[in-house]
Amino acid sequence: MELDYKTIKALSSPTRIKILSSSLEAEATTTSLSQDLEKSKSTVSSHLEKLVSSGLLEKDAEEGRRRVVYRPTDKAKAVVQGRSRKVKFSVTSSFVSAIIGLSLLASEASSLGPEDNADLMMEAEESVSQEPSLAFLFLAGFFLLLSISTLAYGLTLRKISS
Repeated sequence: MELDYKTIKALSSPTRIKILSSSLEAEATTTSLSQDLEKSKSTVSSHLEKLVSSGLLEKDAEEGRRRVVYRPTDKAKAVVQGRSRKVKFSVTSSFVSAIIGLSLLASEASSLGPEDNADLMMEAEESVSQEPSLAFLFLAGFFLLLSISTLAYGLTLRKISS
């Protein structure tokens, strides 16, 4: 299942995540959600409409009945069911990325070595290793940034059903 922009935007709000979680547990109405979340009905209604337009909730309104019930769609269930596996993967991949980034930084730091070498050795090392040094630092930064972003992604997915 692919997540489109509307779905990702709908899941970017902590309130909408709480609404989605509540709707997965039991039937959700604007009134019940308003009481549970301690938010106004108009605020909850606005969030519900965004979840409906993203395809995560469906509106069940019967003619002649004032009560509107919101239920999760198959898309919402798939997002939540796939969450556990994706959280484990994202935590694992962020750990691996962090290890790679830190090892690149450590190898670059150890290649600098003590400054007891002769001036010729330092000049030769500077001319040879300046470009790889920048490349290693760039790669290390990339892997550390990747680890942080995948960890944040995993934690966001974890919040969906908690």
